[in-house]
Amino acid sequence: HYFRHMLDILDAVIKAILFAGILSCSGVVFAEASLSVSAEISHFSMRVMRRGALVTIAAALAGAVILIFRLGDQIDSVTLSAAFLSVYGAGLCLQIGGVLLLLTSMGNDRFDRTVRVINALVTTFSFAFHGHAASGEAHEPIVAVIHTSAAAWWIGSLWLLHYACSRERLADLAALVLHFSTLATKVVGGLLMAGVILAMTLISSGPTPLTSTYVMILAVKVGLVIVTLVVAAYNKYRLTPRLARYDAAAVSALRRMIRTEMTLIAMVLLVTAILTTFSSPFVEYDV
Repeated sequence: HYFRHMLDILDAVIKAILFAGILSCSGVVFAEASLSVSAEISHFSMRVMRRGALVTIAAALAGAVILIFRLGDQIDSVTLSAAFLSVYGAGLCLQIGGVLLLLTSMGNDRFDRTVRVINALVTTFSFAFHGHAASGEAHEPIVAVIHTSAAAWWIGSLWLLHYACSRERLADLAALVLHFSTLATKVVGGLLMAGVILAMTLISSGPTPLTSTYVMILAVKVGLVIVTLVVAAYNKYRLTPRLARYDAAAVSALRRMIRTEMTLIAMVLLVTAILTTFSSPFVEYDV
């Protein structure tokens, strides 16, 4: 029992790392495609994409090994079939296949950038086969992909903005932040809407009392998301106007707030990993 519990904890940690890798490497691709960035920021985007892809591959393979041990003490054809010839196996193939495709599309012309966006979508589509969305109603995988793709864009944009704060001229940074702010209102709105639909569908589809582990962990996630949105709103309504007036002091403040925002998002990813490992809206898991 102790070994199983330790495997579950390790699985949750690996999942959080996997989420961070996928959302970072695909997110910077989405962000670069939608924001007007300089050549230097584009180069930085490629570095984040490569590192995120390598983290994704390592975490995906580590997660597969952990799953095999969780399924049983012996590695045989039955265990391997349950692990890889399943919905989980399909998601694993999309995760690794998607990031490998990303690593092969490193050019800077329009065709390569378009191919990169398609490959990033393949990677985020893996969430259609992940966790509770894979076993729910028909619309849930689609909503899950929209939710995670929007989250990826947000995370990728924060990577680029944080880098731009220390590299771009004030006027260029102000223009970039204003562009991001305009798009973020729509993208984050879609992210929240998709998240609410997913949560309500999952809770309503199973016998989930308000005191269940699933609902309590979900409440922690929602609380972290609200705090993250408060920080994002501060950036939008207080710091962005200061940047528009070319207030140099706002640059260091924005950089600090972006780091805070990214830390909160990392906590959201960890809680999400715990939620999908230790609880379910259908079965109560004894943590």
